[in-house]
Amino acid sequence: MQQQTAYLSEWGNNTLDFSKKTPSGLPATTHFIVSAIIPANPGAPELQTILEAVSQRHFNGGRIDSEVVGNDHNKRKEILEDLDEIDFRIFALILDKRQLSGQGLRFKGSLFKFMHGLVDRELFNIYPDLEMIASQPADEGFLKGFIGYVQQSHIPNLFNESAFGFTQLQDSLLVQTAGFIAGSLARCYDETVITDQRTAFIEVLKRKLLTIKFWPDAFEHNLANPPVPGPAYDPLLAELSVKLANSFLQRKSSDRALQSIDQVSCLGYLLFHFRHINPTRYITSFELMEHVGARRGKNVSLDYFQTKVIAPLRDAGVLVASSSRGYKLPASHQDLYDFVSHSNTIIEPMLSRVKKFRDQIVIATDGKLDILAADEYALIRKVVD
Repeated sequence: MQQQTAYLSEWGNNTLDFSKKTPSGLPATTHFIVSAIIPANPGAPELQTILEAVSQRHFNGGRIDSEVVGNDHNKRKEILEDLDEIDFRIFALILDKRQLSGQGLRFKGSLFKFMHGLVDRELFNIYPDLEMIASQPADEGFLKGFIGYVQQSHIPNLFNESAFGFTQLQDSLLVQTAGFIAGSLARCYDETVITDQRTAFIEVLKRKLLTIKFWPDAFEHNLANPPVPGPAYDPLLAELSVKLANSFLQRKSSDRALQSIDQVSCLGYLLFHFRHINPTRYITSFELMEHVGARRGKNVSLDYFQTKVIAPLRDAGVLVASSSRGYKLPASHQDLYDFVSHSNTIIEPMLSRVKKFRDQIVIATDGKLDILAADEYALIRKVVD
């Protein structure tokens, strides 16, 4: 993996008493969000040109600021679509502060130390050599402690390619963009600013998604706009699909083998789309391959994708349905039948060809040669017979 640069920002406050307002008079946010954008080429002239154009068009040449846009949801979607022209990927951690009771995290210091570990683990699992740039924090917030955590957590001779630096917010359009994305994600999850336009925002952001991690990772809290239970959506099957997917991700997320990374990347995208976009929609092979290729920085072939990514996921017990429309985690009986029907269109003709091939050899050799006689072909022989 080539060295990458991540531009970090944060959204939310550290207040854990939701009955009180913050010193600035704002309500305690229900969530705390850390976002990072990882551009393909931070020094590309066109990147700066696009960001300056966004600043001019939407902020009169000023800072790209989520709070300035506020509840103007049409404008926010417009800005996100303009930012979509840039070649970058999004990492985000979304922590539900309401779930911290009993976790030993009721104090600001403990909360931030806990989040430092989460962000550090997730980012450096993806990019072992990472330069990070963040805004200069005004107080003892998340980012101010994170630099110390990173320096203490990584052995210098293993981490000497990496760096962490602060920058003045107004001096980095990329840091401002990370902040705008964090604020946009807040409109999707935080109860103090959430909007019914969340699906539209997520639909744009998912094009750039590297990964979004939630803590705690509870299925029922994160499923966006679940369909009404019925023939097209079975809640019990949906929950099973998510549970098995999460189990694989937990086992494999720290595996640095290239194929494991690609499997985690693909499954993470399927899971995110299932939970936050539309659990009934299939995703094309091309879209999944594009996501896997973007994370590893190199395109993957269809044969590699099918044999080294999808097949091992299924072998590991992950439910991945497929049809002529693509792949998805199953959420209905029809999804299951789609998979079986799609498989049958491949398996039945292949078995028919094997049978014809075998019969011709048997006839030609007067029964002396049966190409399915070997023990390793016992299952095929049983089915053909």
